[in-house]
Amino acid sequence: MWKQLTQKARKAILHAQEEAGKLGYSHAGPEHLLLALVREDDCVAARILEALGVDPGTARAETLKHLSRGNEVLGEDMQLTTELREAIHVAFDEARERNEDWVGTEHLLIGLVSVCGLPSKVLKELGADVPSIRIQLRNLQAGTLPFENATGPTLSATP
Repeated sequence: MWKQLTQKARKAILHAQEEAGKLGYSHAGPEHLLLALVREDDCVAARILEALGVDPGTARAETLKHLSRGNEVLGEDMQLTTELREAIHVAFDEARERNEDWVGTEHLLIGLVSVCGLPSKVLKELGADVPSIRIQLRNLQAGTLPFENATGPTLSATP
């Protein structure tokens, strides 16, 4: 799995585990991945959310408002919840459907919105649903949104 993720997507998953640990959880869920994605300002997902008018601070605050503090013992190996693994699988499916050989933060964002749960609810309430994310991704690929991909393959212009 890791080989197909861009460096920024890998970093997002690692940051999701970090977010979970900071909140007292020994497992990372989709809500932690959302927290990780909105804290990054230099990734494709951030540019898409910005184009959709989604404020990262608001998305973070809305997510945290619904999370309780955990008290789990943190181990060396932070596990991913079934829901987060499902969102990642959706991201892989999205990349495959787009004929892309790699999975980036934009695919992870689509995975989060596609899988029911807190991230999907928060993002949809803030105006980020799958069709609008795909439109902004196409705009980005067509060069109508600013884009710099320093750590992964250049996006193709496929629709």
